[in-house]
Amino acid sequence: MRLLHFADTHLGAEVHGKRDAETGMHTQLKDFLRCLDFLVQTAVDEGVDAVLFAGDAYHYSRPDPLPQREFLKRIIALSERGISVLLLAGNHDLPSGYGEASALDIFGVVKIPGVVFVRKPDVLPLPTRRGTLQVVCLPYMLRRTLLSLEEERGLDEDELQKRMSDRVHEQVKRLQKRLTNFSEPTVLVGHVWVQGAELAGSERMLSVTSEPIIPPSILRQDAFAYVALGHIHRHQEIGTLTPPIAYSGSLGRIAFDEEKDRKGFIVLDLERTAKGQWGVKELRFVPTPTRTFATVRLNLRDAADPTQTALNLLGQDLRLNDAVVRVTLFVREGQREQLNLVAIREVLEKRVDHLSAITVRTDDPTQTPEPSPFDPRNLTEFDRLLRQKPTELLTQWLSERAKRDPDIAQRRERLLQMARRLVE
Repeated sequence: MRLLHFADTHLGAEVHGKRDAETGMHTQLKDFLRCLDFLVQTAVDEGVDAVLFAGDAYHYSRPDPLPQREFLKRIIALSERGISVLLLAGNHDLPSGYGEASALDIFGVVKIPGVVFVRKPDVLPLPTRRGTLQVVCLPYMLRRTLLSLEEERGLDEDELQKRMSDRVHEQVKRLQKRLTNFSEPTVLVGHVWVQGAELAGSERMLSVTSEPIIPPSILRQDAFAYVALGHIHRHQEIGTLTPPIAYSGSLGRIAFDEEKDRKGFIVLDLERTAKGQWGVKELRFVPTPTRTFATVRLNLRDAADPTQTALNLLGQDLRLNDAVVRVTLFVREGQREQLNLVAIREVLEKRVDHLSAITVRTDDPTQTPEPSPFDPRNLTEFDRLLRQKPTELLTQWLSERAKRDPDIAQRRERLLQMARRLVE
């Protein structure tokens, strides 16, 4: 049985791009739809039996009609070609208010042959043209769905994480007990954060206090032939043991944090082993034709004509064609007046998909590292900050503000009291 696993399309994200003059469509949406079209064509060309989507179809829980229409068209295209589709709810797919509908609930109301949307933990048979695939579904689970306020009282962050992880483990064990037909292949599809996963950088809203970070051992069960995950935007496999646990990663690049990441989806073949169990015969990552993100740093400090030198260097950089670009120009203080930024911008905007920024700096580029918010050298500090309590971070911030703002200094204690009440 051949499967295709993808996630995190984030349609409707308009972070880097512009409105297309002909269609009125944002170029970031066009880029992601081009990747989706490539995915659909690959599924058809390679005879895929089922497509597993591991969450976050849209960037916002209340997407505009345009990305909804375009996503629906691609799912229908898969259905019309006899390919079954499972759609799982991610955190961006869930509404903010209790009782509200998800944008993906339309797939539960308008019946499309072979297409299923799953919003709650469940086990379901997914019929395909090569037999039935059993799918254990683990949609995104917020902290509040796992623990009550009463259960949280008095727990620190490590204890909260342990308690949430235990609840997810209990949920997986309950779902496993519902498996009945062991002659059919079984996979787990989840939108979760697994320990050891490398963040891409665009998951800025992830928080160690709002959701569980689960050990891979919870998901690596003999009952599953494969574990297909979404939520983390960097493609990766977690460990080397079986069954494989893999993040497909986001379908296209969302931000400069993902500039050097490969983007795409996974195609895999399941087969029955000599012992009668199902396993992965072959697993491969298929890159999508997403836009290039390019950071350009030009040292013009020794140039007699910095503008022309910049234009010459930019003209030789083939990465910039139809790319999302940010440029930093390093000059001496006396060269600022020689720079014609308007001319440089005009030339670039004719070539690139989107010019994010042109920055002029007078410091030495050899002493200035490339911007990298997720530099591995800073991960210890990053982890420390994530584990600090919100009130501790607020205390530090207010203390810094109070040094230069007398009004904040007077209100500091009152603000902290109110913050503690809110947290409680």
